Amino acid sequence: MKYFFFISCIYLLSSCKVTFTERIRQQAENNKLDISKIQFYNSDKIVLRRTLSSNEMSVTSGKVKLENGQYTEIIKIKKNTRGKCVSKSDNNLSISFEDGQNKSLIFSNKINNQSKNHYELNPDNCKTEKKSTIAINSNNNRNRLPIETVEKNINVCTVTYDNKKYTTELPSMPFLLIKKTQLSKSQVRKRTVKGVKVD
Repeated sequence: MKYFFFISCIYLLSSCKVTFTERIRQQAENNKLDISKIQFYNSDKIVLRRTLSSNEMSVTSGKVKLENGQYTEIIKIKKNTRGKCVSKSDNNLSISFEDGQNKSLIFSNKINNQSKNHYELNPDNCKTEKKSTIAINSNNNRNRLPIETVEKNINVCTVTYDNKKYTTELPSMPFLLIKKTQLSKSQVRKRTVKGVKVD
């Protein structure tokens, strides 16, 4: 039993993720580390949707679903999906969560020269809308009733993906994570010297 607990602790420590910040990027670049070799993860689920025209029924990725008499393509990027940096600029990282050209999303450090600032999804445009969601009243745990409606502010955004325009609804803006072990590798440079022998 102790052995199982020890293994569990090692697994939890090795799978710990931290926010990818400008400071971490600077450390990696100062140490000549290739950003494309870092394994990224998204902090929250991202669901992309677009309505298909009648002559556009072949879909390259995602699912096609009939909604209100229209066909909609839906692409789901689950929380903690692995991603790779396919291109970069001063404040932007283009992250791909699936194989294929132009299948990437832009994550940006929106405040220049802020080392603690993280890289979050950078949509083409966004507007805030109030959305009603159904919630279970926690005061009545026995039969899980009554049900109440809660209004929340949601970011309704447009993003370009695979050269097409999609919409996504985001309660909060997803940002980039990396595993803590990768952070340690970017901070530590270690070598052992053999000594110098006198002739």
